[in-house]
Amino acid sequence: MLRGKLKANSKERLIVDDGQFTDAWQVVSFEAFPTNGTGPDVQGILSLDEDGLTGGWDAADNRQIAWSFMFIGANGGSEHSWIDERNLIVRDLWIENFSADPMNYLIRVVRKSISHDQAILALIQERSQDDI
Repeated sequence: MLRGKLKANSKERLIVDDGQFTDAWQVVSFEAFPTNGTGPDVQGILSLDEDGLTGGWDAADNRQIAWSFMFIGANGGSEHSWIDERNLIVRDLWIENFSADPMNYLIRVVRKSISHDQAILALIQERSQDDI
């Protein structure tokens, strides 16, 4: 379980490459929520690369693997998370809070042993088409 708090409009590396490409992590849940029960609204992204953190959601970017928000108050009180089920973290995991206020997060990851072939495919998958 990874958990913490991010300042407004900030990003942080949560998992650092250990150099073992057959040792991977998979995100199975990602929740972003405000630092108090009455708001404000928060939005977060998980990415396999710092360059995938763009201050917005982009499902076409292979580096972004999960998205979460919680809207409280004027927006009617809703929350949701989406996770790309194909995600495998073999190098780094980054999180971004692109909200104007601090954001708490809870991320559940599971460790996976993968083959060299799976590791190569995961490394290719995490590259974005504009990442040349």
